[in-house]
Amino acid sequence: MSKKIGVADPTRLKPFGTDDKQMLRVVIETPKGSRNKFAFNPNERIFELKKVLPSGIRVPYDFGFVPSTEADDGDPVDVLVLMDEPAFPGCVLTCRPIGVIEGEQGDKKDKERMIES
Repeated sequence: MSKKIGVADPTRLKPFGTDDKQMLRVVIETPKGSRNKFAFNPNERIFELKKVLPSGIRVPYDFGFVPSTEADDGDPVDVLVLMDEPAFPGCVLTCRPIGVIEGEQGDKKDKERMIES
């Protein structure tokens, strides 16, 4: 499949939507309250179901990424968005960063340090 100009690709958006560099653009992948974990597939340019969380487990906040950024793991910088109501996969929001979360990812033998903003 060849890439065509004009097809939606949220990873190519600019990280700042306005002249206010304190506000970030965020692309939502998984909405608050969902058991379905979605991820953007940049090769296919679609949001696809990555996995379904176990019964009783739900995503506590909207989860997404800052476009045109790269974290240590090679993926765009991850973001948790604190809002009253959930957004939807592919929704682009303008957000004010309020903090950073440092975490570890991986199994007990191979942990990787993560920083979330």
